[in-house]
Amino acid sequence: MLKQKYLWFILIIIMAIALSFYFIYNRGKDGDAGKTEEEIEEVEEDIEVREAPVKIEKGTVVGVKSGKKEWEIEADKISLAEDRKKTIFEKIKKAVIFKDNEPYLNVQLNKCIADMGSKSMELVGDVVIETKEGDILKGDRFFWDSEEETLASLEPVELIVKENYITADWLISDIELNKLELQGNVKVTFIIE
Repeated sequence: MLKQKYLWFILIIIMAIALSFYFIYNRGKDGDAGKTEEEIEEVEEDIEVREAPVKIEKGTVVGVKSGKKEWEIEADKISLAEDRKKTIFEKIKKAVIFKDNEPYLNVQLNKCIADMGSKSMELVGDVVIETKEGDILKGDRFFWDSEEETLASLEPVELIVKENYITADWLISDIELNKLELQGNVKVTFIIE
């Protein structure tokens, strides 16, 4: 009877050791096995998913407002910003702003950042804007406000209208370049016939 008690005792000890090794081995293999639910949630919050921005080689994008073309840009490099709200155009071949669904402003520039929600744009780098009538507006950075249909620049600009030459530190204008608000070192040179 004593042998049988020892046998049961030894069997229980062997089972306890075997279970201990089993749990130790499994925890070593899978580090999260012993974590509480709170610890797992903390780890999940620390995980950050980063998606690469979308890049397109050579393409044309059209901004449409109220069913009409508002602008069109053809570029060799088009990419979607990480916030996925803005589209960045580089190596621009052609940029046009439309009025009444007809091309009105031809724009030469180095880079454009378009907000695809509001259809507004930031025009950057040696910007030259030419109207249908031949008026020319030059500057380094302009903002096209789609809702108000205005051009604005907080940097120095040059404007050539029917051989008249205007410079200013900043400008706000309508699409026709008729209603101009100029401020800061404004100089106007008129040619009188």
